Amino acid sequence: MDINLVLALFAGALLVFAAFSTVLQRASLPGPLLCLGFGALIGPHALGLLRMEDFGVPEGTLLEQAARITLAIGLAGVALRLPHGYWRNNARWIAVIIGAGMAVMLVVATGVLWWGLGVPFLIALLVGSIITPTDPVVTTPIVTGSMAEEKVTERVRHNLSAESGINDGLGYLFVMLPVLLLTKPDQAWHELLTKVLLWEVLAGAVIGAVAGYLLGKLFVLVREHGLMEESSYLAFIVPLALLLLGAGKLLSTDAILVVFIGVAVFGQVIPQREEAQEDKVHDAVARLFLLPVFILLGMALPFGEWTQLGWVAPVVMAAAVLVRRLVTLWALRPLLKDIHDRSETAFLSWFAPVGVSALFYATLAERHTGHHEIFVYATLAITASVIVHGLTSAPLSAWLQHREPQLKEEKETAA
Repeated sequence: MDINLVLALFAGALLVFAAFSTVLQRASLPGPLLCLGFGALIGPHALGLLRMEDFGVPEGTLLEQAARITLAIGLAGVALRLPHGYWRNNARWIAVIIGAGMAVMLVVATGVLWWGLGVPFLIALLVGSIITPTDPVVTTPIVTGSMAEEKVTERVRHNLSAESGINDGLGYLFVMLPVLLLTKPDQAWHELLTKVLLWEVLAGAVIGAVAGYLLGKLFVLVREHGLMEESSYLAFIVPLALLLLGAGKLLSTDAILVVFIGVAVFGQVIPQREEAQEDKVHDAVARLFLLPVFILLGMALPFGEWTQLGWVAPVVMAAAVLVRRLVTLWALRPLLKDIHDRSETAFLSWFAPVGVSALFYATLAERHTGHHEIFVYATLAITASVIVHGLTSAPLSAWLQHREPQLKEEKETAA
């Protein structure tokens, strides 16, 4: 492999997309969608400039590790953006959308896949669990940046960010159930409750919280005593995310959850930030980590295997991605109507994309079970989601912006 070709292609694409980012976002062409298309263009099914084999690492390993690191950086940015007191003030939203929401989305997605694809129940359950979490990377265009701040209310952006962060970490618990049932049916429930739930998830959350608290106190201490040459939190965030990711994995915990909990606690311990310009710099740095994984995925898309599935499979996968969220949000609306009005509920019921987290769990599940069709179905769902949610981000954000003042006027008139 010629590393210079990789650098030129990847960096060149990111440079062009960054140069026209505002225009592209307003045209509903966000970075993940463009990078996915660019990866498919330079891959073996089009121009053939690069192949996954050229990297000298097994395709599944490369995608899994790239997705894992991308998730860590993305989740760190999400967690750090949440204002002080967010978790205490929004406990109801988190309890409902995570406690009941993830279970309902899993049931709906599994039902659609089992009925529509005709696959064995455990395969449907596994793919359903993979696409259950809301992806923090694909949601980036509607929770950060000028368009998001202009058109999407703050509570919607914060609630969608918090949800995507937590459910990405907890998605591990959902994914491991069908994985264990497929690989260790006699020990599945015992291992799920003891090893996975008690240690990897719950103990991982505690480890992340403690680490985030201690590192937050360290940040405050060194900043107050002038021991840091650079007082910016930006110098901390990427190393902090990677430290928690690596340490969490070394301790055999759910490292993705460790990262989000750790950085969320870190963000609540350090002083409330008001550095708007610094946030823009962090967004630019984050894009360097978040977008390349979509180029890799575009190169690895199994177009030949999708063709063999016929036209039904993409329709079913798109339906599973969309219906799982629509049913869940409107079913839970009686519990959430005091938090989000109907317009915000409609917006949130549409925007629950799948992306990097689904790629990570799909490659992890394929590695554990050996079922390659999991990767085929999951990448089909990711592609459908990136296209549908990407193309609708700008018009629906504009719709929400115009709808909110109307609702306020209606409330004032009714009062």
